[in-house]
Amino acid sequence: MKQREARRRFWTSLMARFEGSGKSRREFAAESGVGLAIFQYWLYKLRREREAKVTRKSSLPDVRLVPVTVKAPPMTSAVIEVRVAGVRLRVPLGVDADYVARLAAALRDGRPC
Repeated sequence: MKQREARRRFWTSLMARFEGSGKSRREFAAESGVGLAIFQYWLYKLRREREAKVTRKSSLPDVRLVPVTVKAPPMTSAVIEVRVAGVRLRVPLGVDADYVARLAAALRDGRPC
């Protein structure tokens, strides 16, 4: 791993010197004693990484986390009111609809529940 880090530091330093030199790639690579192909590989690699880092930083919005307290909804006594055969039937929300239908039919027909 140390060799990889040393190689990266070498090429990063060399590219920084190249970009400030004003020389052509071929001329700078020859003076530095490195092959043109490997020189261009590292030049493009480091430039792409640098551009990706800049793009990533500028395209991300600021993220801020804020504390949130979640409260249970207030208990309500919501009901459905059904009038059948002169009887007002108040049924809480969530009661089985089939049950309510049977109850309403029994009230309408006058059958005992």
